[in-house]
Amino acid sequence: MILFTYPNIIDSKNQSDKAQRFPLTGTIDEIGNDIQKIKQMGVDHIVFGYNFLPTGSDVKNIIDKTKELSKFAR
Repeated sequence: MILFTYPNIIDSKNQSDKAQRFPLTGTIDEIGNDIQKIKQMGVDHIVFGYNFLPTGSDVKNIIDKTKELSKFAR
């Protein structure tokens, strides 16, 4: 099973509103916890799309954020 999603990464924990946080939205740690829950549901692969997000044009930032998120997928 493959999930294609657009993560919305927020750099500061102060900006994240936990009461109204959507899955795969928030800090790296919050999204990482979502990834672990998604894995438990049986998803084999997660594909992140960044082209509709503000970071979409910054390839180095995309690579860095994806490396951080990949730690949660192992």
